[in-house]
Parts: sequence; C-alpha cells; structure tokens
Amino acid sequence: MREELVKHFDVVVVIWVLALAVGWSVMTLSRAQLSSDQWSSVPQNGPAWVVPVAD
Repeated sequence: MREELVKHFDVVVVIWVLALAVGWSVMTLSRAQLSSDQWSSVPQNGPAWVVPVAD
C-alpha cells in the first residue's frame, strides 16, 4: 500500500488540495449573508448598467 502511495504521490496531493479548496469554498458560501429575496426573485432582464447619454 505504501509503495502505491509513493508512486502516485502527486495524484494524492492534487486530490487533497482539491478537497481542501472545495471544503473552503463550501464553508465560505455557507457563511455568506444572503438575503432571502436573492433566492425567490427572478433576475431582471436588461443591461447590467446604464450608460448616461449626454443630450
């Protein structure tokens, strides 16, 4: 078993790093203060910002 881990050490490290990154992102998102209307309202259509036009 140990010889197999030594041969595939880079794969084990990559899996651990990915697991830590996913765990950190899940914890960060779960602590985010999101208002309830972000989940219940439909996104508005239209431009993301309005550029003022000089007349």
